[in-house]
Order: sequence, then C-alpha cells, then structure tokens
Amino acid sequence: MNKKNILFILTGVLILILQFNVKIGTIYIDLFNDTIAFILIIIGGLPLSNRNVEFKKARNIMILGLFLTIIGQIFSIYNSIKGGNDIIAIYTGFSTIAGIYFTYYFNEALVLESQFQEKLAVTRSFKLIWAILGILMFCNFLAIMSGKNMMIIIVQAITVIYAIYYCSVVLTGCKQLYMEGLPTKHMMK
Repeated sequence: MNKKNILFILTGVLILILQFNVKIGTIYIDLFNDTIAFILIIIGGLPLSNRNVEFKKARNIMILGLFLTIIGQIFSIYNSIKGGNDIIAIYTGFSTIAGIYFTYYFNEALVLESQFQEKLAVTRSFKLIWAILGILMFCNFLAIMSGKNMMIIIVQAITVIYAIYYCSVVLTGCKQLYMEGLPTKHMMK
C-alpha cells in the first residue's frame, strides 16, 4: 500500500462527484465521466482489497459501480440516439448509488484499519465527514433531477467543495495510517 493507491481512489471520487453534462445533438455527455472515475478507483483500490474485510466489500462495489456506470451510459446514449425520453436520471442514479456505497465501504475500511493499527484518533471524525458527503451526493442527484440550472450549480459547487475537504481529511489520515513498507499482521491472506 502506498500513497498512489489513495491518490487514485480520491481522484476517482472527485471525478465521480463532478457532474458536468453537455448536450451534443440529442446525446448528453458527462465531461467528468463516471466510468473513468471508477477505473481510477479500481486501479487504486484493487491492491488494497486484501488488507481487511471492508476493503474487500469496497472492491465489490468498485466493480459493480464500473458495471452500472457503463450500463447507464450505454442506455443513455442508445436512448438519445433513438430519440426517446431523456434517461439521464438512470445514469446519474446509478453513479450516485455506486458512489455513496463505495465511499461508505472505503471509509469503513480506513476506520477498521485504524483499529487494527491502534490509531483510532486518526479516523475519529471519518464517519461524520462521510455522512455529510453522502447526504450532499444525494442532494446533488436530487438537484440534477429537478432540472433547475441554478439549483444544480449551487448544490454541485457545495458538494465539490465539501468533497475536496473530505479527500484532504482522508489523505491526511492515510498519511498517518500507511507508510511505505509498513507490514500489518492483520492483512487477509
């Protein structure tokens, strides 16, 4: 485990949270593609899956999230080409659900890791910080579904600013939890 793994995961989380849909013809394209976000999360997260049971759960959500965002994107593009109703709600809903679940299990894995290392003070505030992030991610989804541009911009801005704060807190905590070459006796075989 090294700092690169956490940076890949946190970069993926930020890209996942950013929603900037551009309409080209009848097709909506998310400039901060959620599929790319889950690929980054998988690159960073797969090496961690043997550290504890929560990281293993997070791995399953990473893979499911990638699958859901690909399926949602295919449905969105197909429906737009056929001239059907806009199904951006399904695509955004898939990525929101996967994002909330992944960040939850990732957060729980870090808390469990701090328990194993007897460094609980490092992750003391992680659950509250994640809860606020999860609520903001869901509010962002609701704002996108409302279709009111000003509401979308305001909620998106608040969510992104808070997501940056979340990522900085997690990165700071991980610096204290993980050092290069630190063996842990609890790692799953």
